[in-house]
This record gives sequence, structure tokens and C-alpha cells, in this order.
Amino acid sequence: MQNEKKLMIEQAETIWTRLQNSGLPIHSFLMDYQGTTIKEAYQAPYGPSDLHRMFSITKSFCSIAIGFLCADKKITLEDFIVDYFPEYCSGETHPWLKEMTIRHMLTMETCHTSTTYKIHSEKNWVESFFITPPSHRSGQIFLYDTSSSHTLAALVQKLTGKGVLQYLRDKCLDQIGFSKESYLLKDPFGAEMGGSGLMALPSDLLKLGRYCLNEILEGQGDFADYLREAVSFQVPTLHFGQTFEEQQGYGYQFWRIRKGFAMYGMGGQYVLFYPEQNLVFAITADTQNIKGGNQIILDTISNSIGSISMKETVIPPICGSRTYRLLENEKGFKSISLSFDHSEGVFVLSGVKKTFYIPFSFTEAKVSVLKGYEERIAVKAVWADSTSLYLPVQIVGESVGSIHIMLKLSDEAVTLWMRKVEETYFAEFQGFFEGIRE
Repeated sequence: MQNEKKLMIEQAETIWTRLQNSGLPIHSFLMDYQGTTIKEAYQAPYGPSDLHRMFSITKSFCSIAIGFLCADKKITLEDFIVDYFPEYCSGETHPWLKEMTIRHMLTMETCHTSTTYKIHSEKNWVESFFITPPSHRSGQIFLYDTSSSHTLAALVQKLTGKGVLQYLRDKCLDQIGFSKESYLLKDPFGAEMGGSGLMALPSDLLKLGRYCLNEILEGQGDFADYLREAVSFQVPTLHFGQTFEEQQGYGYQFWRIRKGFAMYGMGGQYVLFYPEQNLVFAITADTQNIKGGNQIILDTISNSIGSISMKETVIPPICGSRTYRLLENEKGFKSISLSFDHSEGVFVLSGVKKTFYIPFSFTEAKVSVLKGYEERIAVKAVWADSTSLYLPVQIVGESVGSIHIMLKLSDEAVTLWMRKVEETYFAEFQGFFEGIRE
């Protein structure tokens, strides 16, 4: 046991040295092995007593609070969120919003295309979540939505009379020595910023990380069961991830990563969990102005703890041909059709003025020409899960870029999401679309 601990201490020193030598503005690095802090280091201007903005790590705190509410039987994950906020809903509330569950919010599968309070900046931030017209059905495709977490924090306040941090203090934070001076920033209307507002010490993150990992590894009861579910793969994120880790999937406001899971905040704020090694890391930084900075942090740590473990490729039982009639949309698309087997296929997007044919293969990049733009494209398709088909379209030619297409398929309907990453053209390939099977 002493030899194992000695090796871990040496490993921690190696990781910290590599992070320092990376040139990134790393503010803190903490490492816990089997419940013992074996490394705690800081770089100026930050020290151990300086509160740090944790950004979207706050979302994981909201998820933990939701877990306690579930364990106390105050809510279930299948509850409809509109039932808890009737003051913001009316007879005109869209059915897609009415059908949104707490589970959909935790998995970032809401009916909104973007963070709603950024659209209605003059409105109460919580109210904006209920009055913004939905773009698609809930529970279909992952898309990051900070207003979802903000509304979950408001739910905690409404049901307990306490803010998220105070509620968690009563449940677990006080017993693990979480700092008293930590707090959550509030929005302009007085509600806690449940998506990004946490101010805390890096050591606070390590303490809560250890508490959560112990519950996951050894805990009994409804809360421990919730945490195990929260850190498990719930929805695919291949179409969204900016780093290799962010493509591994999402749980309930926790990210899946290589060989583990994580709390993640903008700018390089991380709590990284590696259950097999019984390791927890807490890192704070500011990578906002450094492209690829987050991947450097993640690679430095992941590569130090063993080989990379990837989620197995899913080969679903469905194949053949199917066509969906699209609901009215501003792009003017009328239908989509798919024809495929287990090796290759073609995706057809039909509109009033243009029809796009996109051939793909599951084994290698399928090269063709995108009619209408006369640019070469290459597509190697992936089944993100048994009903989610991801088509990453590489654009090869004068217009270097990509188009990302995710389809959530069922026998009755389809949800289509598209995003283009290219400077000038391909504006048609943006947004959500709903369709009915023909």
C-alpha cells in the first residue's frame, strides 16, 4: 500500500510539472487518491484561500441537489417541469414544452435551441425558459442549454426554500468541510445562477468530488443510486463536443470522459473522476483565450493514468429505407429520406428550391460531390446510440469546413439537428427540424 501511495505521489508531481510546462495559465491542481490529498499546488495570483469562479461546474451541483430531492421523494425525474412553475405557463404553452421532464433538463435534451435568457435578456431568467417558443421536441438530441440548469436551481429554491448551496450544505457540504465563504452569484432578478455562478475554493471541489466518488463506489440507497445513474452515459454528444472528452457522452449534468466522468466548467475548470484508480482531480485555469487549451489539460491527466477506453460502436438492428415529412420550417425543407444498410447509405434533404444528396459509409469516409455547391464532401457515419445517427460531413475544396448532422430516429418521427462550421456558405444546414414518418 505504501508503495502504491509513493507511486501516486510521484505521478502527481509529474502531472503538475507537465501542466506548468504546458504554458497554460493553470491556477490550481489538486489530486486525491483513495481519500487522501496527495498533491495541492497553486500558481500566482491564486492561492489556497482564493475563491475561484467555477462556471458550469455549478451544473453538477444542481444535479446533486436534484438527486437529494429525488431521494427525499419530493420529485421524480419523469415529472413535467411546467407543473412546478404554473405562474409562467398558460393555455398557450406549447405541447413540446409541456412534455419536457426533469430528466430531459438534466440530460440537456430540452426543446430549446439555445440558452433562453440570452434571447429574452429583459425578462426574468427563469420565466424566459417557459415563454421562449420551442424549436423541437424535448428528449431527442443533446444541445447545451444553461437556462435548463438555471431553472433547476430555481426548482430547488421553490421546493426547499433554500438556494442550491445552502440546501447542499445541509445535506452534505458541511459534513465534508466545504468552505463557508463559498457562494453562488445571482442573476439580475435575484435567482441563483445555477448554470455558472459558483464561487468556491479548489479544495472545495476536491472534497465534494471525493464525497461523490465514495457514494458511487460504496454508497447505499436512493441518492447513491441517483449518482451512479447521473455519471453514466445517458445521451450521445459526438455532434457537439469541442474536445475528445466532450464526445464521450453526457449523464445528468456530468460529462463522460475517457475512463471516467467529470464536472466541467468553461475556461479549464474540472473535477475529473477515475473510479478504477480511485482518483479525483480538481483543476482551475483560464484557457478561454487559448484554442485547444482544455484538450492539453485533459490529455496530460488522462495519458498519465493508463490506456484510453472508448465507448463501443453501436450497430443498431434497423436498416432499409424511410422517409419523413418535415414540419413547416424557415429553411423551406419539405422532407428527408434515408436509405442504408450496415455498411453504407444515403441521406437526402429535399426542399422547394434544392435537394441535397449526402452519401455516407460506416467503414470509411465516403467521398462525393454536394450538388448545389459543387464541393467535394466526405462522410463516415457513426451510430451514436441505437437510434441516433451522426453524419460528420467534411467539406473539401475552396470552402474548407464541416457540416454536422444528427438524426434521432423512430418508427413514427424524426428530430434533425444540423450545424455548419464554415465561414461563408452552407447556411441551410443550421438548426432543428421535426418530421413525421410517411
